[in-house]
Amino acid sequence: MSALTRRYIDQVVGHLPDGRRGDISRELDTLIADMQEERLAAGADGAAAEREALEELGDPARLAATYRNAPNHLIGPGLYPLFTRMLAWLLPLVLLVALVVNIVVYTATEPEAALGGMIGQVVGALLNALVWTLGSVTALFWLLERVLPERDLRSSLGVGATRWTVEALDTEIVNARGARSEAVTGLVFLAVLAVLPLVPTSFLYVGHLNDGGPFVNQALWGFWLPAYYVLLVMAAAVDLWTAVQGMSRPIVVARAVLDIAAGVFLTALVLTQQVIDPAIDSGILQTAGAVDWVDVLYLAVIWMVVAWDLYVCVKYWRTLRATAD
Repeated sequence: MSALTRRYIDQVVGHLPDGRRGDISRELDTLIADMQEERLAAGADGAAAEREALEELGDPARLAATYRNAPNHLIGPGLYPLFTRMLAWLLPLVLLVALVVNIVVYTATEPEAALGGMIGQVVGALLNALVWTLGSVTALFWLLERVLPERDLRSSLGVGATRWTVEALDTEIVNARGARSEAVTGLVFLAVLAVLPLVPTSFLYVGHLNDGGPFVNQALWGFWLPAYYVLLVMAAAVDLWTAVQGMSRPIVVARAVLDIAAGVFLTALVLTQQVIDPAIDSGILQTAGAVDWVDVLYLAVIWMVVAWDLYVCVKYWRTLRATAD
């Protein structure tokens, strides 16, 4: 089996339950080989025969829909792949916007903001946004499918206007692995990291520790915290780049470089500065003076996160290299 056929089959079975992937993968391998043999017998060369066979089978997502046990009656098997792709883009975006807006509204309108109250308001808003988005998109597809013929609907949405070609595999193989959804998740994580130095102790009901000031030592604003925010902005730019374009080799390199830079920066911060507000300087949070076990814990968490993201970068790099073979 060639690398191109392997990528195509992986795309198809990626839309199917785990229990059926092995059998369908073998079935598709045999089917594609038979289709290639027919074209080779007609005089086509090997590469052209493989390409023509895959393009005759068409979009992997649509082919996968034909292998599902239960037909997608609500939306229809023809439009179901488009429906799921739209939700994969729209739901994370709506949830991100709802999260940010409701956090801002809560902190701006509550004179004494507290974590419990914010969680109650934000969780309810996120559930409402999720239900309304899912319901609205489903109702839209259900209605339009019954008002317009499928071909007209797909054309009006910019889908199916051109014939599917194998070049689409080079983009889909990394996007199908969740690169864009992961980028949106990364933006949410970065937003949380950006807020952490500003969170007052009163927000977690421990304002007595330092008269309600932030947990983070405010003396770090001289250099360390501005540099920290520069790193966050750069990481957000990479995530936005990924969300728009999908994963690519330049993005993988930029992400890996930022991972290492952030790990080195945070290590230097922990080893040379007092991160926690000096007023909170007793018990297990003691960080002043020599390196203690809390600093070691910080460093362990930092480098575990860095190592994991570098591992993800290696996986993306290998996938992208396979698409170029």
